[in-house]
Order: sequence, then C-alpha cells, then structure tokens
Amino acid sequence: MKPVRLIRMLLWAAALPIALPTAHAAQLAHETILADLPVDVEGQRNVFATPFAYRNGMVFTVHVEPPAPPGSGKEEMNLRTVVRKGQRQEDGTWRWEEKLIEARTLRDTWHTQGSIALDRDGYVHVAYNMHNMPWQYAVSRRPYDIGEFAFRGQALSDEALATVKFRNKTPFPDIGSAAIPGTQVTYPMFFTDRDGELYLTYRYALKPARAWERRAFSGAIARYDVERRAWEPIGGPLVIGRDDAALPRDVKTATQRPFAFDEGHTVYLIALAFDHDNGMHAFWNWRPDGAGMETIKPSHAYSRDGRSFQRSDGSAYTLPISFKAAEPIAGAADTRQYYAPKSVAVLADGTPMLIVEPLTGSREIHTWDRQRQRFVSESAPAAAAEIAVDRQGRQWAFATGLRVFMREQPGTTWTEVGQLGSNQCYPRVRYYAAESRFVVHTTSCDGRHASMFTFRR
Repeated sequence: MKPVRLIRMLLWAAALPIALPTAHAAQLAHETILADLPVDVEGQRNVFATPFAYRNGMVFTVHVEPPAPPGSGKEEMNLRTVVRKGQRQEDGTWRWEEKLIEARTLRDTWHTQGSIALDRDGYVHVAYNMHNMPWQYAVSRRPYDIGEFAFRGQALSDEALATVKFRNKTPFPDIGSAAIPGTQVTYPMFFTDRDGELYLTYRYALKPARAWERRAFSGAIARYDVERRAWEPIGGPLVIGRDDAALPRDVKTATQRPFAFDEGHTVYLIALAFDHDNGMHAFWNWRPDGAGMETIKPSHAYSRDGRSFQRSDGSAYTLPISFKAAEPIAGAADTRQYYAPKSVAVLADGTPMLIVEPLTGSREIHTWDRQRQRFVSESAPAAAAEIAVDRQGRQWAFATGLRVFMREQPGTTWTEVGQLGSNQCYPRVRYYAAESRFVVHTTSCDGRHASMFTFRR
C-alpha cells in the first residue's frame, strides 16, 4: 500500500460515525462465544471479511493475530493467520481448537484479514493474506475438522512476499494457477445461499502484466461445485493477450470471466444476499481508477438462476457488467462519494435492502420500493453498520456499542432492544434461520481484541 493511501485509510477510520452507548441501554440476553481474543491491530480489521461460519453448534473463525516474538527478523511479514473451531460443552463453556494457517501474514491494515466458510458437505474454506496477491487459499481435508488443510492457492516465496512488503511491487504477471480463477486478488468474501451452496466474491487484475494503472481490476463471483470440488466463475467472457498477462509460450490468448468490469473503474466489494426463492442479489461500488478509498455509484443486479442477471425493472444485463450499464441504487443523478463497506439483507417478500455510507453524512439504509419501482433511503439507526432479517421478517440493525435495534415492518420506527457487551466495533452478523439464531463477530474499537456473541429471538 502506498503511504498516502495508508494515511487516507487511517483518516477514514477516525472519521467513521461512532454510536456511543446510551446510559439506559439494557443488556440483551446473549451468550458469549469468544471473549477478547488478542488480534493484531494492523491486520484484523473486518471491514470486508467474512471472519466466521456457524453450523450444528460449531463455530469456525479466522483471525490475524500478533506476530512471533521480536528478533525473528521478519516482524514486517510475520503476523499469524489462525483458524479456530469452537464447540459448546455440557457445562456451558466453549472448547476451542486452533490451527496456524499462515505465519507470514503481512502488516496491511484493511486488506490481509481472512475469510472463512463451510461448503455444503462441511469442508472448511479459508482465503487469507492477500492484497493484490495470487490466491492464498486452503480447504480442510475432512469435514468440520481443522486439524489439516490442503493448500489450493499459488505458493509464494519469502522473496516474493518481501518484494510486496518492502518494494511495493506486485510481481505476479500470470493469470494465476490456483483452484480459484484470477490473480492479484484482494477482498475475498464467502456467501452461502438458501441451499447451502458456497459463493465467493473478490477483486482481481484482469490484465496482471500491464502497468499498474492499466491492470483492469475487475469484480468476480465464483460458485463452488462440491461434486467436482472446483470453483466456477460467474461472468462474461473477455479475451486477453500476451501483452496483458504472462501466458505459456504456445498460448496467444486467454479468456477471463469477470462479473463486472470497466476500463476506467475498479469494482469494489461485491456483497451477495439470497431471497426465499434462492434468487441472488448482488451489490457493489465503483472507484475511478487510481488509489484511494472513495467509491461511487452503488450498484445492483439480480439473478434467478445464478448465471444470468437483470436490473430491478427486469431488463437483462450483458456480462461482464460495465460502469455505464450498472443500475445505480441511489438514482442516476447521485454524484456522491461513498466508503466501500456495506451490509445486505433480503426481506420476507424478496425485497432487497442494504446499508451504504456516504463520505459526508451518516450511513443510510436503501430498500427497494415495489410501488415506486426504485430504491428509497432512510438514516440507519445510530449509524448502524450491519442489518439482518429474521425468519419472521423482522429487521435488525447493529451499531457500534454494540447496540441492537429491531423493527417489525419496513418504514416503521426502530426500537433499541439491547446491547451486546461494550467497546465493540466492526460488527459482522449472520442470522441462521434453522435455529432462529444470530451470531455476531466484533473487534474492540482499538482493534486489539475480537469477540463473538450469539442470541436467539
């Protein structure tokens, strides 16, 4: 990361809306799954990551943790990425196992935190330690077991890592040889549909051998085929040549399949949510080419089959989706800049909603209005960062604090129903309908500890 960009990121963090706990906020009845796990302030910032998975009473997490003792000579590239599995015991306590995945995780705030997920058969998938890097990706050898992982990414030497860290270079010009398509990858996020099928979104360089400003950082969606144990890209074909990527001597062209791509823009943070018919809603932002945290034009696409996509009015997209073709959720006249993080949910009737964060002003909730055929906005309660919808159709919002809000119907007043802990920031929330259970992951506001909570309502 360039120094000026790091400064901008730190200023961004300082400027985020902070919702201070109210004196009257009551504790919400909950269970603490994980309490104050030490994490590294320069590695574990869960702005984009999907840091946990839950199934059948088991919790799986991935964190960037403090480095090996000083004096190793690798203090700049020896943060540890650790996977944990937790299970509740009969006496009510939680027993945790841990597995070191990577001992060479780079100090790269906002980027190198890991994401974790379970596929339909229970295998544990982990993506980690990437900022414009080849895939660092591993899968457990046995379902629901973290004792041993198979590396299915692209191996990186210490020299290559040092080049990234100390020379600010990304020497990975090939199209990638990992199990997941693409290279020079950032922001991997896992999502699971209503049938338990696993999806992955990420940013990657479509033309990795080009000069930096011409690498065409695209947005990708991939689906995991459990029978073949293979990832399949969801996107449209684009042909690149030998000037774009380092191809084998006997190969003149290669075909990439990005979901969204534009020559003048970078695609940021594709978030997915699935309705009760298992239709897929995708939301993402665009950033004009160049470094920085400012993005524009939050966009939306919908797919009934997980392959073809359409706008909210039913008109079809051609993949990959371009900047001009993308449907803006805030209207074509919107010229605001936004921070990239967002949260997405779907109401009981299939209506999508999401949180966006303008650079100026507080976070907003945008919800599709079927009658007016457009997205309508409202202020998020206490600048909430996460939203969820339970099986009864009630909406939930989670703000710094960690304050929890609920309402029965869209457009009605939010009610604060309680608070989980205190001094908690960066909430990541998942609702598991089969158990009517919320699982919440947070990081302390100083970025030094991670905690997890669960409650049922």
